[in-house]
Amino acid sequence: MTLRDAVVLSTWSWSTFNVPERVALSLASRGIRVLYCEIPVSYFRRAGEPLREVATGTYRFGPQYLGAKLSSLPVVGRFQWQMVARQIISRARALKLKEPMFLYSHIERMTPLCEEMREAGFPLIHICMDYPEPYQYELIELSDQTLVIPKSVFHELRAKYGKKIHCIPQSIHLATAMKQGNGCLKEPLPLARVPRPRLGYLGPIFARLNLPMLHEFLAQNPNWHFVYFGQSNALQHPNAHAMPWRSPEELPEFVASFDVGMMPYDCSDKKNLHCSPLKLYDYFLEGLPVVSTPILAVSEFKDLIYSGATVRELSDAVGRALDEPSDSPKRSFRMQVAREHSTEAQGQRLEEVLKLL
Repeated sequence: MTLRDAVVLSTWSWSTFNVPERVALSLASRGIRVLYCEIPVSYFRRAGEPLREVATGTYRFGPQYLGAKLSSLPVVGRFQWQMVARQIISRARALKLKEPMFLYSHIERMTPLCEEMREAGFPLIHICMDYPEPYQYELIELSDQTLVIPKSVFHELRAKYGKKIHCIPQSIHLATAMKQGNGCLKEPLPLARVPRPRLGYLGPIFARLNLPMLHEFLAQNPNWHFVYFGQSNALQHPNAHAMPWRSPEELPEFVASFDVGMMPYDCSDKKNLHCSPLKLYDYFLEGLPVVSTPILAVSEFKDLIYSGATVRELSDAVGRALDEPSDSPKRSFRMQVAREHSTEAQGQRLEEVLKLL
C-alpha cells in the first residue's frame, strides 16, 4: 500500500529539532514527501521562512498570521488560522503532495486550523509528546488518529478514546548525532574552562528542572560541575556553567565531553513525570551514565540509569554513575538502545500506523 504524503505542523522551528521535526524526518525515511511547517510568526515581527528543501524529501516553510494573542478573539482567531490554512494548502499543492495527511503538535487555540485542513480533505493526525495540556484534549478529539510517545500517556488516552490512539517510539536522528564521527569528537572550546567531573544537561534549566533540589545538590557537592544551555540567573553557583545555545549538529561533542548525563526533572509536574526525554537517547548513544529523578520513562531502563528522588539519593546516584567503569557492559547496552530509537525505526512504526488511514 502506498502511503500518503504529509504536512507536519510544529510547535517550534526546524532548528529546535524537537519531536515534530524528527517525525518529519522519520516520515521522509519511508519515502514520504513532507511539507514541514514551523509555528506561524506575526506579519508585524518578521517574514516567515520561504519554502525550501532542508533534508531529502523534507521541505521547510514558515506561515504567517496576525499574532498569537489575537487567537483568543473568536472571529479574528478563526480568520487568521484560515489564513494559515490557505498558505499551507498552497505550498502543499506547489509541491504536488499526494493526498497529504496533516500531522500537528499542540498550539493553543489552533482548532480552527484543524477544521480548515479537514474541510480541505486532509486526515488529521495529532502528535502527543507529553502529558496533554488542558486545551490539547480538543485536538485529540478532533483527530482521526493520535500518535502518543510516553507509554503511560498512551494507556490513559487509549482507555478514553479507543483505537485511534497509537503508541510510537521516541527517536534520535543518528545521521545528525554521528555526523562528526563516532569516537572522534573533540572537546568543545567552551567546556575547556569547566573542571571535571562534568554533569551535563542538554537543555535550558527553566520549565522542566527541580530547581530547589538542584540548588541544594550543587551547594552540597561543590566539586561536581553542572553544565546546561542558555543563559539564566536562576542558578547562581560557582559549579553551575551556562553554555551558549548550540545547533543539533554540535551537541554530540558536548555529550562526549560530559562524565554524566543529568535529568533532574521536577516530578511533581505531570508534564515532567510522564515525559519521554529526547536527551536520554543523546546520552545513551555515547554510552554515557545517566542520572535522573524518577520520571516514569526511566523505569523501562532501570538497569542503565541511576535515579534519586531526594538530594541525598541524587548525590548517591551521581557517585555511583561516576564510579561506573569505562568498560562497563552498560555502556554498549545504552548505545544499542539509542540505535533502536533511530528516526528510521520511528518511521517504520509510523508507516504501520498510518497505513490504517
